[in-house]
Amino acid sequence: MEIDVQKTVGEISPLWFGHNLEHTRSCVWRGLSAQLIRNRKFVGASGRHGVARHWYRIGPKGCLYLLERAAGAKNMQGETYTTRFESVSPGWDTTRQRQRMEAFESGARHGIGQRGVPLVGNREYEGRLALLSDRQLAVRVGLRGQEPERKYFETTVKTLPGQWREHRFTFVAPATDEDAHFEITFDGPGVLHVGAVALLPADNFQGMRRDVIELLKEISVPILRWPGGNFAGCYRWKDGLLPVDRRAPLPGAGILPHTDGFDDHEIGTDEFVALCREIQAEPWITINMGLEGPVEAREWVEYCNGSPDTEWGAIRAARGHPEPYGVKYWSLGNEMGYGHMKGPNTPREYAEMAADCSRAMRQADPSIVLVASGTWWKEEWFRTVLAEVGDSFDHIAFHEYTALMKEFRGEEGEKEFRRIAGAPSQTLEALREVRQRLDTYAPGGKFVGISFDEWNVWYAWFRVPGVVEGIYTAAMLNMFCREARRIGMTMGAYFEPVNEGAILVEPASARLTPAGQVFSLFKAHQGNQLIELEACGADAESERPQGADRPGASLDVVASVAEAKNEVTVTLVNRHPEEDCEAEISLKNVSAIVTATGALLTSPTYLPESEFTEEELEVTVKDDRALAVTVPAHSVARMSIVCR
Repeated sequence: MEIDVQKTVGEISPLWFGHNLEHTRSCVWRGLSAQLIRNRKFVGASGRHGVARHWYRIGPKGCLYLLERAAGAKNMQGETYTTRFESVSPGWDTTRQRQRMEAFESGARHGIGQRGVPLVGNREYEGRLALLSDRQLAVRVGLRGQEPERKYFETTVKTLPGQWREHRFTFVAPATDEDAHFEITFDGPGVLHVGAVALLPADNFQGMRRDVIELLKEISVPILRWPGGNFAGCYRWKDGLLPVDRRAPLPGAGILPHTDGFDDHEIGTDEFVALCREIQAEPWITINMGLEGPVEAREWVEYCNGSPDTEWGAIRAARGHPEPYGVKYWSLGNEMGYGHMKGPNTPREYAEMAADCSRAMRQADPSIVLVASGTWWKEEWFRTVLAEVGDSFDHIAFHEYTALMKEFRGEEGEKEFRRIAGAPSQTLEALREVRQRLDTYAPGGKFVGISFDEWNVWYAWFRVPGVVEGIYTAAMLNMFCREARRIGMTMGAYFEPVNEGAILVEPASARLTPAGQVFSLFKAHQGNQLIELEACGADAESERPQGADRPGASLDVVASVAEAKNEVTVTLVNRHPEEDCEAEISLKNVSAIVTATGALLTSPTYLPESEFTEEELEVTVKDDRALAVTVPAHSVARMSIVCR
């Protein structure tokens, strides 16, 4: 193939390489969140002994254990800017609870404990707990091994009768133990309430894991969408203004199976924006179209972007953030019309609500960019929403997932592999249909972009991703680089990196999956100029240029140039399940190749949970302007070519 470095067709937008952060499954719990205690706010129904789920009772008979509903909207203690704790689901009343223990025997040891707390030797930890008692009690807080005498840490705190009090402690774990026991005990008689418990590594960032954040930096996240996804329909943003231990958990039945249907609300607006700034991502917020109307939506924009002399900008400033956050990108709900989200689900209902919310939000900040949700494979959404209120938003949301491989061996396995590797071509056809309808129905010839804000292999969140997902991800990113401009795709967001595709988080470690390695490899394209490639080789008979996303093409190629550095980046995806592919490349409009280096992601197999090994790609420079490489079967390569 020939690469003409002067044949550029526009920038490869970093916004095509975005990601999602949703409070679902294990993306936050045992993912991004650094918290180690399960059910730390005592949510849900208790067991038959009166102890909250995931906790066990300590001590002899003669102690009464109950889960009690915490009175008042302040949720145990402290001030709040909102009283919006009214019911949003049948289980909402069980989210503001405290564990009550009443011991009747003098001198008897009672309490609660939890096993399965992962500790890493020589790591420092910090903890918090909110306690209320009927008399002054000496409460012991500690961690131990499976044997009670193997103590890692213990401290004693004194309660104040009739007053909630927060207690803090720190310690260094003397040993590594993935099954440590955390226990809270006291000697009777007396009544002790535990309102919330926290335990996390001391080096956490706003309650989030440093190692996961570093991996988010590694894959490059130019834009981050939050709090969902489906979870956006469960979220009330003002509740996130409480201190984190005082926030009522949020119900999310069906999308939170790993945490009993509830989220501990570890990440609110302030934490989310802080994360975005840490990883250098543009924040992108999805409003709740089912629970929040135009007024709350406007207030959220004002909280994020208003000056300190506005009502909600002043609240943000009083919380230590005087400068506006400048959140530019906002979604008007998520997957409205699909049938599983509460709120306006017919085109007419959604059009009215979207227009009202858009008008209100732009009163707070006219510069924001809005994405309309909806069932955009149905013609009626274009006829009603786009044609009638298309001036209320800038982009429409498009979601598509590819079904998981069902067979991995023999002819059926190869067939399934080819289906996954070729799926981006089907996605491209769907995107082209959406573009055609957008151009047909947009009011006054307005350009409306496609925000491809959810894509992945289905279901990425209930398994460990392998090489197949890596090949799919590479082919999708190549397709974005090559085609996004032609179809008017303005933004993209992978669903989602943490524990659902790109980053695998273990109790004491985290690493990139094959999909995550691909994101890291492909970040070199971001901001470069795309080079249009001519047809050649296996594609010579095709009307499309070399590298076009066709099921029959084994080698999928994209080239870009960073003109300031005279550096050409080439990504090559071998989508053949069994055969290596050789490529000979000549460069046009360069004097000579100065250096040519490469990286290769390869694996002997694409079976479930297979992994890429990252190796140096062997690049053979044939003369001043030509080189050759071999890309093994089901592998991904990147070349960096410096020219003059």
